[in-house]
Amino acid sequence: MKANKTSKTTLGKFVKALFKKETPLYIKGMVGVALAYTIFPVDVLPDIFGPLGFVDDAAVIGVLTTVAMTLFDNFYEKQTGVSKVDPQHNIKYAEVVND
Repeated sequence: MKANKTSKTTLGKFVKALFKKETPLYIKGMVGVALAYTIFPVDVLPDIFGPLGFVDDAAVIGVLTTVAMTLFDNFYEKQTGVSKVDPQHNIKYAEVVND
């Protein structure tokens, strides 16, 4: 059975990485879609339903951001060939998320 993989990047470092040119466009786009879904009034559950209407917005942001952060980790792990949890060898990853 495969373990559930979660992102090792913090949200702050991820937000900084979104403004770097090295971050792939598909990751930036995924975050953009999550924000657009929240901003535009067309929802699965319209915001007129009160707190219930905001639950779907929060769920979309949470799920898409988590997926984007995991893709971000995978992308930079693949680029460097070294695990993201190895701070001594993963120089490129560290430069991107720590700048």
